[in-house]
Amino acid sequence: AVVSTQSTGDVRLSRQQTHLLDTYQLRNISHNVQIDDVQKLLNELSQSDTRRRRKRAVGNNVAYDYNGYNSAAVTHREMYRLAGLYPNISRLVGVGTTFQGRPLLVMEIVGEKKEKNCPLVWVDGGLHAREWITVAASMVFVRKLLEGYGTDEHITELLDKNKFAIQPLANPDGYAFSWNNERLWRKNRSPTKVAWCKGVDLNRNFDINFGGTGASDFSCSEIYSGPNAFSELESQGIARYLSSVRHKLLAYFSLHSYGQMWLTPLSYTKRKVEDRAIHMEVAKHATRSIREWTGHRYSYGPATALMYITSGDSSDWVYSELNCSHTYGIELGDLGRYAFLLPPSHIQPAGNDVMAGILSAVEYIGTNPSNLTGRKRKRKFKRRKWKS
Repeated sequence: AVVSTQSTGDVRLSRQQTHLLDTYQLRNISHNVQIDDVQKLLNELSQSDTRRRRKRAVGNNVAYDYNGYNSAAVTHREMYRLAGLYPNISRLVGVGTTFQGRPLLVMEIVGEKKEKNCPLVWVDGGLHAREWITVAASMVFVRKLLEGYGTDEHITELLDKNKFAIQPLANPDGYAFSWNNERLWRKNRSPTKVAWCKGVDLNRNFDINFGGTGASDFSCSEIYSGPNAFSELESQGIARYLSSVRHKLLAYFSLHSYGQMWLTPLSYTKRKVEDRAIHMEVAKHATRSIREWTGHRYSYGPATALMYITSGDSSDWVYSELNCSHTYGIELGDLGRYAFLLPPSHIQPAGNDVMAGILSAVEYIGTNPSNLTGRKRKRKFKRRKWKS
């Protein structure tokens, strides 16, 4: 991996490796211990989750818990339930099937007074399997939109003007594996050329600077980009859907964790994009709304400045190929105390962060015509033949 001398990063060490922090080469590198015992924290969270699931059991099924984490199957079942409960303003769309046969589901939500060809806003969560908070927060967001239509003036007005397409669980195979086998699993579960190394990093699999800095061609790497761009059924599903609605795509939001950051384009280069000033205005407005609603402070700025360079990123592909000016990565909480292992008590606050940030951003974009730059596409749109 290429790491800037000014970058920060997280490293997981075994007890046998902690002596490395005292070696001559690392002694002068500033560091602090965020989680003293990862396995102990995993055990505590697992025990707590087991108790919650027993309480939620209804017959042979488990009811969805909006204050806890839920399996892939329970999450999908809840999406079907919500679509049936609110048929006038929602519908479930399948955008493909994973290698292991799980559906890739998108919840479309739009008001009854919608205009024809109204703008579309995309939100996805769970591209990285271990980032459970993004799945849970997405589901909270879906529920708040559905329940708020007709009862909350702000939500009703936004849904009458915009269609929301939300994919809470973009990587169900990887998520299921992190749920049942390896909690900190990141990739999907596709086979690779190395039999014992499964999975591709879906957020390195999009066709934008594919295989460049911040990605790996080694199958066993956590950031393995895959044999070629869009090799994965999950990334294909997102790209196929968004390509079909590209002319009305208002904004794209991809939820990740952690760090409490609102990331603007681009991720694969430090080159300043022509509409950066607009991005920064939207980000400032959104993060201020989050702070006023929840008290959480989010930093904002170009992804390469706040984090690191990555290639094959979904947001970059949407920005560059689909000519969507507003593509943002949102790194939810926390700031590192629990990292990917946020306790369930953080779910509702994270859902409120998503609600406050995205709705205020969409409103700001839609009510400020100067935010719609209409810039000319740098790359000609490529029509693709997708795998069935």
